[in-house]
Amino acid sequence: MRNRFYLNLLLISVLLVGVISCKPKQMLTVTPAQTTSADANIQSALEVQPHFITANANKLKMDISLKNKELSSSGACRIYRDSVIQLSIQPFMGIEMVKIELTPDAMYVFDQMSKNYYHLVYEQLAELTGVPLSFYDFQALVSNQLFTLGSEKDENFDKITTEKLGKSLMFKYKTNDILQTTTFSENQIRRVEITDENKTFRFFTNYSDFAKNDDVVAPKIIDIQFINSKNTIKLKFKIEKIEFNRQMRIMLTNPMRFKAGNWQDFLNNPPF
Repeated sequence: MRNRFYLNLLLISVLLVGVISCKPKQMLTVTPAQTTSADANIQSALEVQPHFITANANKLKMDISLKNKELSSSGACRIYRDSVIQLSIQPFMGIEMVKIELTPDAMYVFDQMSKNYYHLVYEQLAELTGVPLSFYDFQALVSNQLFTLGSEKDENFDKITTEKLGKSLMFKYKTNDILQTTTFSENQIRRVEITDENKTFRFFTNYSDFAKNDDVVAPKIIDIQFINSKNTIKLKFKIEKIEFNRQMRIMLTNPMRFKAGNWQDFLNNPPF
């Protein structure tokens, strides 16, 4: 259980927003997502969610709470849609301690202190956490998108049920084991919650303080919590500077510069 606890901290830390621009005056063209669903409420959510190809939070703050332990750190995150999510954790004077890279195939963690790297495919993550999150699920969570768990693209929207709760709309998507609920309120996606059938865990993300940058309206604050019977992890990310849809390149880290580490050792003694 302790291993699972630290792995979930690592996974949730990945859930940030953003990407940096290399050519500030060049903008990429983004086509809003479309759906074949006849549900006008779902269509409304798809129209107002952030639409981007690249995004960059090159200045953000992270607050992490683990029972009686608290950590505040600076960081940066770059995303190239459908290709890579790259997070840099910089707790001391902008010095990078850990770099996390997600691609559609796998997740890599590079520990700059020990010079070890760790590799894990998403099927292994699902076995360890109980939550079948894919690269596309992570991407949707960090970018405030409407999605259905386990769907690579805009799939299964016809399986979403819609309920009205006061002034909010609740989008519900259910599989055999998981219930995913998305709250749509004040013309924005405000919350995503994922639970298992027996409610042995709750994993949710809240979005707030929406602002417009480069014609993209997105949350500046992402508040994430993972709760099970023994542990509670709270992470709050405040994006202080972000740019969208600028030309850029993301250079993936070469694992050959590191030595392969054992995931068990990493989980027993995470570097952050």
